[in-house]
Amino acid sequence: MKDIDEQVAVKQGHWFYAGLTLCPVRIVHLHTRFGSQDPEDPPELSADSSADCFYIRYLPPGPHAHWQSGGMAMSLREAIFLAQRKLGPVLQWED
Repeated sequence: MKDIDEQVAVKQGHWFYAGLTLCPVRIVHLHTRFGSQDPEDPPELSADSSADCFYIRYLPPGPHAHWQSGGMAMSLREAIFLAQRKLGPVLQWED
């Protein structure tokens, strides 16, 4: 999963932390749905599987920030919606 941040973004933009600090957000498209890797979860949840997925990645403010997970969606439209719910309404996408 660490390679996810090296993928080309299908959509990117910025969100405003506390309404003031500009921080990047990106959505990447992968053909793998990453499982939880938890042995207590059922196999369909714990194992990776082949599926078109869109992962939301964002950077919080700070000099030593690392890309954070904003969730996973099965469509770009759903990923955009999830990003706006997670990061707030002041999210600007680049065209």
